Amino acid sequence: MLTEPQIQRYARQVLLRDVGEKGQEALGAVRVELTLGGTVAGAAAAYLRSGGTEVHLPATPAGPWALTPAILESAPSAVLQVVAAPRAPEPAGVVVGSDAGARVLWSVAGDACRGCLREVTKGLGPPELPEAASVQLGSLLAFLVQRRALGLAAALEGLAISPIGELSTLATPACAHRPPSVPESVLAELLRHLSAALPEEGCAVLLGREDQVRLVPMENAQARHHARDPDVFPRSARTAFTLDPRAWLELLREADRAGERVVAIAHSHPDGGAGFSAEDRRWAAPDGQPLLPGVAHLVIAFRAGRPWSARWALWAEGDFLETVCPLPAT
Repeated sequence: MLTEPQIQRYARQVLLRDVGEKGQEALGAVRVELTLGGTVAGAAAAYLRSGGTEVHLPATPAGPWALTPAILESAPSAVLQVVAAPRAPEPAGVVVGSDAGARVLWSVAGDACRGCLREVTKGLGPPELPEAASVQLGSLLAFLVQRRALGLAAALEGLAISPIGELSTLATPACAHRPPSVPESVLAELLRHLSAALPEEGCAVLLGREDQVRLVPMENAQARHHARDPDVFPRSARTAFTLDPRAWLELLREADRAGERVVAIAHSHPDGGAGFSAEDRRWAAPDGQPLLPGVAHLVIAFRAGRPWSARWALWAEGDFLETVCPLPAT
């Protein structure tokens, strides 16, 4: 709890709806490792320390208030790093860089996707820290750190300052590096659909809107394609699957009308082959690039008519990377 002198010292922050006494304690429970130098570091340190946050700097910063000590005097329970591009903070903090004359700041949580962080910072150069912009940049840096400490920040969020000082927020890409979160009830429904398709491969589509995911069972059209043109479709439905083009197009139209997106394409391996096969890769990325960017693939392997393995395949850094998908209890 804050002492009476601390409440008086931080009264302006404690009265803020998004801060309060608990938030002020959170600001004092963070240590910021600020690796930048110059007047930007001095401005950021001044704002953070005056707000009750401990700041460590590699050298004595510029500015009359930068050496002001934090008053909360509580032991930090978390560390936030502020680093210059192309470095990345470990585990949480802010990356500061430059892009075509603009100064860019990305704030990242400890559990945020590192693939997304690499994607948004890969074009950044070391930060340009002009004297005239030091106070603006330092104050925004402190602002992002405080949002992270207070639990108000998204997993990944960014700001940019144009060469003439205009401020803008940066769009965060939809994460394609982590498997989607699918309820066990939906996975159980998927297993029933794929089991009914045995001994042929079954397939389905997962659609999502906000945090809701639903299953759309699909017909494996491979048998019809193989019977009509075995030269173009040499595999039978026991070892391959295809979506009917008309059904796929209608599904996309329906999803668009409902404000949904395609989260994943799921299919089964009736013969027990686990993982995303070479054939699966050719289907999903026929020209070395994903046919459906941002869409995950889920493979359920069966043995003796029962599911035994499930793996997600997600496109990242030029290939499909696989992760285990826990199966629901049956």
